Amino acid sequence: MADDKKKEADPKAGEAKKKKGLPAIVLVVVGAVFGGAGVVVAVPPKVKQVHVPAPVFEVIEVTHPDAIKKTLNPQSASGKGTARVEFKFVYSVREDREHDAFERIKADWDEVNSKALKMMKNRSIKDLQSEVGITSLEKDLVDEFDRLLFPGKAEEKVAKVERIVWVDLLVQ
Repeated sequence: MADDKKKEADPKAGEAKKKKGLPAIVLVVVGAVFGGAGVVVAVPPKVKQVHVPAPVFEVIEVTHPDAIKKTLNPQSASGKGTARVEFKFVYSVREDREHDAFERIKADWDEVNSKALKMMKNRSIKDLQSEVGITSLEKDLVDEFDRLLFPGKAEEKVAKVERIVWVDLLVQ
């Protein structure tokens, strides 16, 4: 009975306790929604990275189309003798750098011709007639052309001169 009297005396007190605020579950739901929205706004969406393999370029061998053709008087004991020499050279280059290599050759073509003439004039007729002398000349030409046309360290070179292809070699 005492409780009933309290309720009758202060009917607003019971209602105040009931109307205290929103239920806890509603607050949890509202917090989750706003918290989730904050994550969506603040954190960018995940992006899947697809790894594309780098293109693999083959190393190809190219025979330079222009021949180096020289007629000269090599060194001889009697002072007489002529030689007619014509050759091309082969270089190796990656497929994607072939154009760069060709442009370098075009730029230094006169220097290469001049160096070839000097190197052949310093050879004797005996050197140009023997197999050992021709092999030595080939090695020297390859090394010199490689140094002139494609300078730099092995990893940085645009291309590399590989060998000489003889078109004509006549020594008299």
